[in-house]
Amino acid sequence: MKVKIALLLNLLLLPMVLACGYHLMGKGGEFPGGVTTLAISSLENKTPEPNLDTIFVSAFRREFISRRELEIVRSDKAQASLQGAIRSLTTHSLAYDEEGRVKEHRITITLDLLMIHQGNGEILWRGEGIKRSEEYKASSDVMVNEGRKNRAIRKIAADLAEEVYFRIKEEF
Repeated sequence: MKVKIALLLNLLLLPMVLACGYHLMGKGGEFPGGVTTLAISSLENKTPEPNLDTIFVSAFRREFISRRELEIVRSDKAQASLQGAIRSLTTHSLAYDEEGRVKEHRITITLDLLMIHQGNGEILWRGEGIKRSEEYKASSDVMVNEGRKNRAIRKIAADLAEEVYFRIKEEF
């Protein structure tokens, strides 16, 4: 009799334990709309910084291709396209030396992106105000400074590409 009561209690408590409220965000399975082919369109660069669109499109292509879950194709062959704009790029000084010269900068880039179904124009995913920052050491040599800034931009692009991939995949 005790075994039957224990079994009955376990059966009654099992749904409560399984429905404890803990779960993973997003679906984690397919991409929105069941998309298997994607075009990565050129991004509108709303900043005065040249070549940002090229840097970001390359980073997105590398990220999505390396994941091997979507085929990256030309626009006319794609079920959906990733498009949008580089909304802003700001640079702030973080640290100064004793003579008031900048020692370190922080660069921040903000993106607005859409994943749009090519057939019906439906927005499958939207990411607005996606932002990432990176710090870099300042130099009195202009070429060194530009090189460091460029490395920081490329790091931001790679990090944002990964973040966007997972946001889309998780429909977050």
